[in-house]
Amino acid sequence: MKARLSLLIVLMTATVFSYGQQYSNLSFSPAQPKPGDKIHFEYSTEGTVLGGEASFDAIAYLSDGEVRAQELKLEGSGTKWSGDIETNDSTKAVFLVFKKDETIDNNKDRGYYLLMYSDGEPVKGAYIAVAEFNSGYGSFLANIKSEPAASLELYNKDFSRYPDLKAKNLASYIGLLVRVDKATAKEKAQPLIDELTAKNNKTESDYQSLINSYQRLGDMDASGKLKEEAIKKFPKGSLAKNKALDGFYNETDLKKREGLLTAYLKNYPPKTVNEKNTASNLYNTLASSAVTAKDWTLFRKFASHVTNKEMLALSYNRAASQLTGEDMEAKISPADLRMARDFSTKAVSLIKESLNKPVTKPAFYTVKEYKKNLLYYSGMIGDTYALALWKSGKKNEALKTQEAAVKDMEFQDPDANERYIVYKENIQGPGAVKKEIEDYVKDGKSSAKMKEILKKAYLSEGHTEAEYTSYMDELVKEYKAKLREEVIKKMINETAPQFALQDFSGNTVSLADLKGKVVVADFWATWCGPCKASFPAMQTAVTNFKDDPDVKFVFVDSWESKKPDEMLKGADEFIKKNNYTFHVLLDTEDKVIGSYGVDGIPTKFVIDPAGNIRFKSIGYDGNPDRLVDELSAVIDVLKSGAVQGTQKAF
Repeated sequence: MKARLSLLIVLMTATVFSYGQQYSNLSFSPAQPKPGDKIHFEYSTEGTVLGGEASFDAIAYLSDGEVRAQELKLEGSGTKWSGDIETNDSTKAVFLVFKKDETIDNNKDRGYYLLMYSDGEPVKGAYIAVAEFNSGYGSFLANIKSEPAASLELYNKDFSRYPDLKAKNLASYIGLLVRVDKATAKEKAQPLIDELTAKNNKTESDYQSLINSYQRLGDMDASGKLKEEAIKKFPKGSLAKNKALDGFYNETDLKKREGLLTAYLKNYPPKTVNEKNTASNLYNTLASSAVTAKDWTLFRKFASHVTNKEMLALSYNRAASQLTGEDMEAKISPADLRMARDFSTKAVSLIKESLNKPVTKPAFYTVKEYKKNLLYYSGMIGDTYALALWKSGKKNEALKTQEAAVKDMEFQDPDANERYIVYKENIQGPGAVKKEIEDYVKDGKSSAKMKEILKKAYLSEGHTEAEYTSYMDELVKEYKAKLREEVIKKMINETAPQFALQDFSGNTVSLADLKGKVVVADFWATWCGPCKASFPAMQTAVTNFKDDPDVKFVFVDSWESKKPDEMLKGADEFIKKNNYTFHVLLDTEDKVIGSYGVDGIPTKFVIDPAGNIRFKSIGYDGNPDRLVDELSAVIDVLKSGAVQGTQKAF
């Protein structure tokens, strides 16, 4: 492991540390820009995933203490493109991404970087800015592969030049030490912790850094003691304020929580914009709790204090959704239905205001990206409003609203898609939705209900059951052929890091033992909602391949922040409770998840018989059939040797 990490650091130093001067398809002028400079870049799509595209987007992310997205205007044609980046006086580094829809050129997951310079040297904090992007926002915004060891090297470069940066960045640095090697992290971190602990006249920020550092190491006792010491020293500081909020978050009685918030705001009246936003968020938390409690009087009261329109729109939508029963079959009272329409109407109005004038856009989003997110929220809200209209007997208005909703969500919500088809079939008949359902089937977005309606439409045309079976087989065949092409296009070829982990029975399972098989490694945790939501589909996939000796599924439990025995107990109980037949491996020190560069879970890797990662999937979109079909397609491609570099070993 140590040898592999050392090699990784060398490789990343040769790639990441070039900062644009060595990119074969991207150049910058000036090559060593100063903060505030306009930077011109020349970019070629030749040899990239965007080769052949006639148009695409370019985004620059400026790091200046925050990550700020900047939409870039591209000029050019064919493979040659250029543009300009406007930096500010605080910019430390710039990151570029080029993308067309879901296809991203991010320098093969390593990112395109450019440091800011002063007197021929990178500015203070420039290396850390790259490390933070590489191990944080980069994964979320640009699909950058996290490389904790390389990020540590970047921190060390800035620490050696500017030792005063250690205190502010200590917790992040220690977090990376833990990700690289949890077993040795404390030993390596202790000298840095001791150095800051020995500092005279420590600021509250120093205390916060130490507290967070001990938390990263899992030493909650040391963290707690320091927190109490800091609160005594800074009774009006942020740590004292956070402690005052602990009671608010831990209290379950709604009226008592309201009292705690009232007392908190009296003791710490919000003055700055950030403090006022925090107060708004706290009231939104209360409003959410009121929805759970179905206390609509308190919901209205708390909602009146929420100033963020997007947040408030989603809260009203959640309330309306609960009142409608959240599905078409649920029976609700006339009073609840009227309230649902009122709340949903309010949500629609609020989200329209936000779309017309977005004012709470996070700095890391472009305007285009943020509006796309708002449109998705608009679709969610429209879906709820349409259901309320449908249950009120306003079917035509419901259909019109639902059609707009699924378009706003780009047909990504399976439940909303189904409701749209059901509404339309109910009003216009099965023939009116036949073509649309066919398209859903061919795109892998159909549901059992949709197929039931499609069958009715097909048989109503005079076809037989046998003809319907053949007809569906052809539709599914087209879908699977398209899916196969998609997964082949997404194939990668990277050496899979070796691992050897114990399962529930104490048996050690290593990747080396599985050589010759297609291995699906699913990284998850017992606290991860999307992981658990995906598991019924994963069980289907496991069952489908249970008799195939050349395919192996392993479920790597990581990021549990528990002692090994507690981790085993929790995971074992969860798996047994849900009757899953998963082969779970325990990554008790989070070494394996770190070596695979995982930034979010669930993340799945499909490894070919030769031990190479050929496919990676992050998250879960809520479509179980699509997940099963995608994994099946990848496994089939790898077993058949249909992609270059795949070795058949069966």
